[in-house]
Amino acid sequence: DSRTMSDVGEKRENPDGGSQPNRKRKKGGGDPRPGAAARREIDNACARGDIDAAIAAFDAAVAAGDPLQPHSCNVMLHLCAGGVHTSEKGVYPDNPSEGNKSPLHAAVPSRDAVFPERANDVFNYMVKHDVQRTEMTYTALARVEAAAGKPRQSFDVALRLESERLRPKLRTFAPALHAFCKQRDLKGACEVETALAKHGIELTENEFAALIDARAENGDWEECEKTLRRAADAFRVFSHALADACKRFFEKKPGWRVCDSVEVNETSGACEAVVSDATRTKTKTKTMQLRAIHLSAADRASLLAGIGKLSRERESADHFEGFVRWLKRRGPLPFLVDGANAGMYNQNFENSGFNFDQVEKVMRRLRAPAKAARDERVAARAATNDNNDEKKEKPEASGPSTPADASTAPFAGDAVDSPNAARTSPNRSETDAEKPKKPNQSPTPLTDAEVLASCGSSAGASSPVVFLHVRRVRGGPANGKRARECLDFWKKSGELFTTPAGSNDDWYWLYAAVASGDDAFLVSNDEMRDHAFQMLPAPALFKKWKERHQVRFHMSKGADGLELYFPPPFSHCAQSSLDDAWWMIPKDDGGWLCAVKCEDESE
Repeated sequence: DSRTMSDVGEKRENPDGGSQPNRKRKKGGGDPRPGAAARREIDNACARGDIDAAIAAFDAAVAAGDPLQPHSCNVMLHLCAGGVHTSEKGVYPDNPSEGNKSPLHAAVPSRDAVFPERANDVFNYMVKHDVQRTEMTYTALARVEAAAGKPRQSFDVALRLESERLRPKLRTFAPALHAFCKQRDLKGACEVETALAKHGIELTENEFAALIDARAENGDWEECEKTLRRAADAFRVFSHALADACKRFFEKKPGWRVCDSVEVNETSGACEAVVSDATRTKTKTKTMQLRAIHLSAADRASLLAGIGKLSRERESADHFEGFVRWLKRRGPLPFLVDGANAGMYNQNFENSGFNFDQVEKVMRRLRAPAKAARDERVAARAATNDNNDEKKEKPEASGPSTPADASTAPFAGDAVDSPNAARTSPNRSETDAEKPKKPNQSPTPLTDAEVLASCGSSAGASSPVVFLHVRRVRGGPANGKRARECLDFWKKSGELFTTPAGSNDDWYWLYAAVASGDDAFLVSNDEMRDHAFQMLPAPALFKKWKERHQVRFHMSKGADGLELYFPPPFSHCAQSSLDDAWWMIPKDDGGWLCAVKCEDESE
């Protein structure tokens, strides 16, 4: 009862409905387990890439009735499917330094590299003897079908994983997608994309390159550019294969030219490109300016929702809700300081401890730009709304703006005697003032969308805010005279937010920084790679956000011993001009691909 590879057999079920008991091998002598020698021969042959020896060992085992395990069958299928190395991130040749390196070759082996009949024999053996099939089984079969020029059958094999209760991977669907693209069957390729999206599987650069090539060959310029924008959203720098596909697209697209050369000023983002005319006898110089690419409104909302969800799961509900309400009144915050990171900078010597002077050094540097940032926001709001005035502006929870002498000393008398100091202390805001006294008095929790909307419509704070855990502001180093002076000033100036006992202050400053919009900066040397940050649901969005909003620093002795390293004024990523007159694409070899729209075909 022979079956073809795409006619997958019934799901494997244990007849007695339970799992099979573990059978431990006896120590010492005794006959080897049946089929052990055959399995070793198959494994060794596959390791050498010797298909003839592997087939001979398989045939001998079948003839002798020796049972074969799933691993031996899967490595046989692996070899019959071209013998390439596979991984969760994609499918790549065993020897990438040799032969064809194209995305198509990586996902779909050449026809003469696969052995469909023998792959079918192995698969039929697995069905007949109820050998457990895995995702690797169907991935190999899908590759064989794709190599034979049958993308529809390859796709059907991949789709059967769901009925087999197996979780597919990109490598399972990639052969069908690439084979469809090779045949310029974009309808079929779109079906594969839909299936991948259903399983939450993201495309790699190879898949984007295949889609761009296929759509460019079909002359579908609009869809091709949409695919390019999706790729730019997913990857900051393009691989060699993806950049080459984009180059071919712009060479085919009417009215566009790929520039002969381009120079990028890595400090300012100014670009100068040389482009030839249609006859390639004349050249023209084009100037461009790379810009900062921020998260879109949807992406920012998605990232904040992810941070908010994790924060609420791990923090006290009352305290975090109090913090969110404080942020809604006070935000956006132009500059946020990771107090623990600044205070413990270089404190790795004997008798060292939390250094409040270091934190104050950062705060002092940020007070003037924070006030200027707020002034700019006020002016921008006034320019877009003639009816806007200071009376309609949301009042700051911190009282008056930063005192005139705040930039020079954190303990000036007129600053600490602010009449609003008690009301605006962040310690009060995030604990007593917002914590409900009775359960039936609990206010309706704010949504992340409400916080974003409020921060987006307010002029916000005019001073930086440092975030410190409560243990940093009570006892130990916090009892020193200088520390008390700093803490008192920060509290009375609305520059301090204290997170409660048992909390992780990282969640508070990260949530506030993301909610505060495109112009907010977080001062911290924290790489944000620990377990908490790894749990964020959108790591790519988080990485993009960090690139535009994290300010690193270096400190040395002396009052002026501080260097702040802000993000560059432009984003080092693929981008187009606002009027779609050019595209700049960074490549992983350090170069740039530049394409420009020409005013007329004679250029």
